[in-house]
Parts: sequence; structure tokens; C-alpha cells
Amino acid sequence: MILIAVVMAVTFLLNVVKVAQPVAGAQAAGYGFFAMLRYALIENPIESLKNITNDITAFYKLKQENDYYRSQLEMLALYKAELEEAYRQIAQLKELADIKTAANEYQLSSAKVIYRSFDTFNHALVINLGSDDGVIANQAVITTKGLIGKIAEVGKNSSVVRLLTTQDVQNKVAVKIQLSPSTSAEAILERYDPNRGAYVLQLLDTNSAVLKDMTVITSGLGGVFPAGLLVGSVSEVEQLVNAIGMKIYVTPSANFRSFDYVFVVNYLQEGPLP
Repeated sequence: MILIAVVMAVTFLLNVVKVAQPVAGAQAAGYGFFAMLRYALIENPIESLKNITNDITAFYKLKQENDYYRSQLEMLALYKAELEEAYRQIAQLKELADIKTAANEYQLSSAKVIYRSFDTFNHALVINLGSDDGVIANQAVITTKGLIGKIAEVGKNSSVVRLLTTQDVQNKVAVKIQLSPSTSAEAILERYDPNRGAYVLQLLDTNSAVLKDMTVITSGLGGVFPAGLLVGSVSEVEQLVNAIGMKIYVTPSANFRSFDYVFVVNYLQEGPLP
């Protein structure tokens, strides 16, 4: 009797399992059907609409960028033509005045920084060009970003460059501020302010209206640096309360923290300054 009861119980359980499996399968199939139906009728159209909208937005944005760059290219051709005409006029004027070199004519000699002490990081560095390479004292030294200093000491195969970020009071540079494409204001780069990370300029013409972001370049006066070397841009103009004039701060165009190669500027000046 016990054996018969056990067999009957096992048979009953197996039958229940067989019935439960099709029911569960039917429920899962029903859930999957409704999920697919919701995705096909609601979620997928919404997602497709979003993708179409994003594609249209990206297309118009790309079209605007292409139109902008096309206009810039057209302007570049115009500027090139004007520059070529300016070069022709300069050549004619030089020929008429019997001038062989202009104030901003120079040659560049590439050099590698071979030593830069942590103790004098903002004051000086050593390059791998010397007197054997034609380097002489007071030649300007630049990077691809702008002026960084001048040759202070010359060895046979190496030279010391005094940086514009040094606190040497004798490290002054004659510069000019580009007020407009045709006018400028003369100034003197007096020192470097490490707290502001900017040069301090003394404006020679106090009547000039100097504004932020104006470009500052070397003027060529003094005979040390040729004209036209990029120095930086005006970052702040401070009116002096108890004195006549203004204090001008200029952000350097060159990055004094990171560079491995520089250029020594060979100033092609002929004869003494007038």
C-alpha cells in the first residue's frame, strides 16, 4: 500500500509539472509578443525620429561650418593678393631708396635646449649653438609662439639665453602695440611680473588708446631685436591714479614652461642705426 501511494504521488507531481510548463511557456510567449509589439509601434519609431532629428541637426551644423571655412578661404585668397602687392611695393620703395635690408629682415637658425636648471628655470637656459655656428651676443631667441629672450653668453659650441621672464632690470625690450592695421604705439617692456604671469609695459605715448587683446610686437628700435617679432597680447590696462599714464600688462605669446627647440634670430642689419 505504501509503495502504491508513493508511485501515485510521483505520477501526480509529474503530471502537474507537464501542465505547468506549457502554461509558463504561453505566458512568456504572450509577454514577448506584447513587448515586441510595443517596441515596433512605439519605441522604435520614437528612436528613429530622434536619430533623424540628430542627423538633420548635424547636417546643418556641418553645412554652416563648411560655409564659414569657404568664406575664410575666399578671404585668404584676397589677403594673399594684398600681401603680394605690398611686397612688390616694398621692393620698389627699397630700390628707389637704395635700401638693401629692412628693419624686420632676419634669418633663423634652429637650436636645441640642452640644459635648463631648476634653480634658474625662469631666468636662463643653454642651447647647442655657439660661436662656431655664427652666434653672437644679444641675438634674439624665439620659439614658434614668439620671443623668449636673447643670447647672453656665447661659447664655442653652446650659448646661454637670458629669458624675458628673468627679473634682470636690464632686460628691457623696445616694443610697439598694434592699435590698428596702420597705427601703433611705442612702448618699453620693462620687466616680467611672475605673480600675474605677464610683462609690464611703459607706454611712451600716453595719448594712445590701448585696449585688451591688442597685439604687441618688437619695434626694432635699439638695434638688438628686429621689428615684427611677436611678444604677446594686452591682458590688462591699469590707469594710474596718482600719476599720468597707465600700466599695461601683456600676456606672453610663448609658453615658457614647455619647449625643446628654439630659433636664434640673425638680424640682417647693415651699418649703424641712424
